[in-house]
Amino acid sequence: MANGSCLCGTVKFSVSDKASNMTHCHCSMCRKIHGSLFATYYNSSELIFTAGEDAVKTYESSPGFVRSFCNRCGSTLPERSTEGDGQVYVPAGLMDDDPGVRPEGHIFTESKAECYHITDTLPQHQHYGDNDQSRVIDVPAPVEKDGVVTGGCQCGAVNFEYAGAPSMMMNCHCSRCRKVKGAAHATNAFVPGDKLSWTSGEDNITNYAHESAKVFGNSFCNTCGSSVPRARADGSMYNVPAGSLNQAPGVEAKGHIFIGSKAPWFEVTEDKPQWDEMPT
Repeated sequence: MANGSCLCGTVKFSVSDKASNMTHCHCSMCRKIHGSLFATYYNSSELIFTAGEDAVKTYESSPGFVRSFCNRCGSTLPERSTEGDGQVYVPAGLMDDDPGVRPEGHIFTESKAECYHITDTLPQHQHYGDNDQSRVIDVPAPVEKDGVVTGGCQCGAVNFEYAGAPSMMMNCHCSRCRKVKGAAHATNAFVPGDKLSWTSGEDNITNYAHESAKVFGNSFCNTCGSSVPRARADGSMYNVPAGSLNQAPGVEAKGHIFIGSKAPWFEVTEDKPQWDEMPT
């Protein structure tokens, strides 16, 4: 068995070490739920919760497809197939062990984030499968405002907007970011506190502060588990998950930090600076 857990450690689980079909998913649902620019899932079986199963909350993101997350820290969790075939869909960023499988391609690239550029040589698929039923479910395009970037969670309960461009955006490969996003890495935009405002659902957010960290935490929608902006304690800055945005963030990611903690199954192929830890 291969072991994994959520960020806070409340939920722990094991899946079969017979892994297959690892793909990077660019659908808008995965981007919203995870708060990352893409999610990475693989197939396994025999999902066994070894701790914290009572903290697992579910949300049906589309008919017949249920998402799971920890109701304490918001980490996206594995999901059992509803088809009765015994398959388990595992967010690779949660794993404590190397699953032993590597990405085979990119799926739902028709829904790819505008600011993300695929630079590896893996196959790219507009859909997932060979028929129209595999297409991403269309959702109404958000209303655009001049000079304003909007965002929100997957279920629509939480929404926000900010004016102007973020101060900076960075890709982070630390183990905490990988756990809380369930993804290869987080991509976070940093927006001044006086530039971001909530347009709905601020009272539907859980703010989790990681016990062993000075400032690290996660804010997420109580209904669907989607990562949403998290404010610094003094309110001076918001950490905005790039996957939560409806438009391009207004700035390019500067590079990749904590490469020394990078997932063994992910390779950085774009030509941007890399730092083993936090740059000075």
